[in-house]
Amino acid sequence: MLRINLPFVSKEALLEYDWSSVRLKRMKSWLEVSTAPRKFLIVRLSAIGDVIHVLPALRSLRENFPSAHIAWLVEDKAEGILKKHPDLDEIIVFPKKRWITGLKNPFTFLQTAAEIASFITNLRKQGFEMAVDFQGNLKSGIMTLLSGSPLRIGFARGHCKEGNFLFTNYWVAPPSKRLHKIEKNLSLLEGLGLKTMVGARVRLRRMPLQISKEDDEYIAAQLVRNAEYGMRNCKLRTANSAIRTQPLVVIHAGTSDFGAYKRWPAASYAQLAGKVVEELNAYVVFTWESSELEMVKEIISVMRHPGHLAPKTETLGQLVSLIRRADLFISGDTGPMHIASALGVPQVAIFGPKDPTIYGPYQKHAIAVRKELDCSPCTKRTCDNPICITSITPKEVFEAAKALLARKIQYNTKLGSSS
Repeated sequence: MLRINLPFVSKEALLEYDWSSVRLKRMKSWLEVSTAPRKFLIVRLSAIGDVIHVLPALRSLRENFPSAHIAWLVEDKAEGILKKHPDLDEIIVFPKKRWITGLKNPFTFLQTAAEIASFITNLRKQGFEMAVDFQGNLKSGIMTLLSGSPLRIGFARGHCKEGNFLFTNYWVAPPSKRLHKIEKNLSLLEGLGLKTMVGARVRLRRMPLQISKEDDEYIAAQLVRNAEYGMRNCKLRTANSAIRTQPLVVIHAGTSDFGAYKRWPAASYAQLAGKVVEELNAYVVFTWESSELEMVKEIISVMRHPGHLAPKTETLGQLVSLIRRADLFISGDTGPMHIASALGVPQVAIFGPKDPTIYGPYQKHAIAVRKELDCSPCTKRTCDNPICITSITPKEVFEAAKALLARKIQYNTKLGSSS
């Protein structure tokens, strides 16, 4: 049985605490347990990029506790990133969207409420000995508390949002507020005295994103089914590999509606893509979600040279499979950008209001293009004049793409000559 020598701390005591003294706290001086925890719960509910940012911490947790049971509480939209992950024993899906819909409908309210109560009961029955909240907001704090874990690890006040620290009972303050999200997540484990992957090692190491055979074969078949791509540009060698006479450049021009303020103009993407086709002899494919389809069709229609719609991706695994095949990936600050980063695909990331030091790609084959402005980075969700993103020119992004693609081609040439 796990014994935790930590006093209960009331909300009143938390509010009166001298928070200036809170720093990284080591397990040996602040936390004593009779045995190593055997059941862990990771709480990072969303979104796709944020879930990816916790994967190095998952790897470190597994390296420190190779025999432990590690579960992850995640929303259904990001579940696909974690499927069949070698370091996970269990995925607990939190169906947020369905529950919200059910609670708003008077005919399904009681049924949904009963389902939520059953979910919480089953979560508590799991007997998690340690819950680690990597999200740090009200929603994740509530779920961490409801897990019933006696030891709830979270970020200290000032490093989390919406009073999250009130729901945890062991706090870690990262050494800086301007850390990349991956490094911030690793600091949560370092605050427990655990060994973690250092930054350089994380950047050099691809994160395992699992792709089912069905998803991989679907993407391969869809690409080859495109007559121009299949007949002119590649000979299919296997379902996973193709020999192309043109480099494959994948562009994701969209963002979520929530992140629309980070979106580079469609006209700029059209100019960039046309230049990539013309000057780099690339085959350009645009990935898309349903809400972005018309915008992407418009971009392709005004390109000076032909661009192509990517196959429809029904699952995250299919999107991962497509991005993995790219010689170069171009996007704004969005979920697919983090997928490319995790896969180690050369990429250009176009940044406006957000700070790429914190939110950008975390790998060595990436260039973040942004403008140095007095107002950027910022924390606004809307802006009447987002010059931080609109002032970035297609030429600036193209030069970054050209440099990365040249490196990729040089590497492939060396690889081919040595084999």
